[in-house]
Amino acid sequence: MKMFKLFYVLLMFSSSSQLLAGSTPELTLSMAITQAQNNDLWRVQNKHTQAAISAQQIAAGTWQDPKVAMSINNLPSNDLAFNQDNMSQLKVSMSQAIPRGDSLQIKQHILTLEAQQQPILRAEREAKVAMAVSELWLDAYAAKMTIELISKDAHLFEQLVEISEANYASALGKTRQHDVIRAQLELAQLQDRLAVEQQRLVTQKAKLLNWLPEFDASLNTWQLHTRSDAFEISKALPTDALFLSAMASIKTLTRFSDNTITRLMHHPTYLAQSKQIESAKQTVSLFQQKYQPQWGVNASYGYRGDHPSGLKRHDLLSVGVSFDLPLFTENKQDKEVLSAQYRTEALKTAQLLTLKELGAGLATEQQAFRQLQKRLKLYKTTILEQSHQQSEAALSAYNNDDGDFNTAVQAKITELNARIAILNIHVEKLKTLTRINYYLAGNSASTDDATGVSNEQ
Repeated sequence: MKMFKLFYVLLMFSSSSQLLAGSTPELTLSMAITQAQNNDLWRVQNKHTQAAISAQQIAAGTWQDPKVAMSINNLPSNDLAFNQDNMSQLKVSMSQAIPRGDSLQIKQHILTLEAQQQPILRAEREAKVAMAVSELWLDAYAAKMTIELISKDAHLFEQLVEISEANYASALGKTRQHDVIRAQLELAQLQDRLAVEQQRLVTQKAKLLNWLPEFDASLNTWQLHTRSDAFEISKALPTDALFLSAMASIKTLTRFSDNTITRLMHHPTYLAQSKQIESAKQTVSLFQQKYQPQWGVNASYGYRGDHPSGLKRHDLLSVGVSFDLPLFTENKQDKEVLSAQYRTEALKTAQLLTLKELGAGLATEQQAFRQLQKRLKLYKTTILEQSHQQSEAALSAYNNDDGDFNTAVQAKITELNARIAILNIHVEKLKTLTRINYYLAGNSASTDDATGVSNEQ
């Protein structure tokens, strides 16, 4: 009993201290998403990857460097005299390999497609970050608001303990010792429930640290931080604008309809796979270039010294071409082309599977949202109202010595559970909308037939 009073006083003192301090910034969901996306190190890594591919693209379109060779040929072995034998010469040669067919242009095109894939992957990452951060923030919000709901009813349970103790001590009414014990037990369980929710809040805020920077009041900026007490979860739920597209899809998009398929084909995951398929097709063309001969040109200049007798000897000039003959292609070129074609078909199949998974996921979340709507309506219109009436009637009956103590306590717990259930259902609705937003990533928000998201608790 005294321990709970001390716990409650400390909780209220902590809340009051934070209000008086006023230095801890509140973190809204929109702010959390924006900060997490803007400070995601994965985006920095991806941009470096894109820059590397772009640089490699330029290099891939460049011919091989020519080869230069120098040699002294046909020296007599007895004295190594350069001007004694007619065959002796200083030879300088150069050769240049010519790229096979259109292989350089195709390699550049493949790298161009890889570079174009990187911004799409960044868009996919942003959608995943938004979904992950939203779920963490909403879990923290649910814990924070549950703590408030429990704290509001804490004084009532404390009064029930005092009333039961007083009635039992004075032997008034029907209060028995087990009623006092039951009241103390419920109070202890409420205290444990409060501690669980506080632990949940701390845990979710700690997980948000992996995504969020810290607000520096002196610089009025956000910087990466390591303390979960650097921010407070805002009590304000996200605005309706964040979920307009998701809300509209529930009314306009049906499972695997043409409109749904068209929307899902704009998802970054699907678009990235389209770039991979295009790249695979170019790889097939690249291997097909190996059926063409590779040409090379070479030239050499041979310097000869004059004969010891004074007879002048002419220098020598040679020019030639070379090429290979891809005659035996059955076990090399044919198999390379066939392998590339199979890889292309495998990527096409993977893309179809992705489209199917996106469609199934979207339909699942839409159906879940509809069921949550029904549950929320049932709780708000029936369960909460009836549990409140039952709680008031049971408590009044007990105070008038006309009711059972256990019934009064249980009725109040039922009402508290109903309020917490409404909170959790509403939070789960918002989490469902964030997942729908992920499935619709890459599509502009549609306001046709869109309805706002209620923030009522």
